[in-house]
Amino acid sequence: KTPWGPGTHFHHIGIYAYRRASLKRFVALPPAPLELRERLEQLRALENGMRIDAAVVDSVPLGVDTPEDLARIRQLFARR
Repeated sequence: KTPWGPGTHFHHIGIYAYRRASLKRFVALPPAPLELRERLEQLRALENGMRIDAAVVDSVPLGVDTPEDLARIRQLFARR
């Protein structure tokens, strides 16, 4: 039994992509109250009226956390 009760639970995988103007706006905003309380930077965007999209997927995407990961992803996209 999970502490959150019955029902479907999802695992969050954060993949963020910003348009240049949105990123500039986001980084210029001060941390929002909910962001500080929950320690989730996404809440800064939401509390300031920015749009965040989400999707449910059937597979785990590849992580891009290092320059080597980025090179691997670029190679995959080049083959498409």
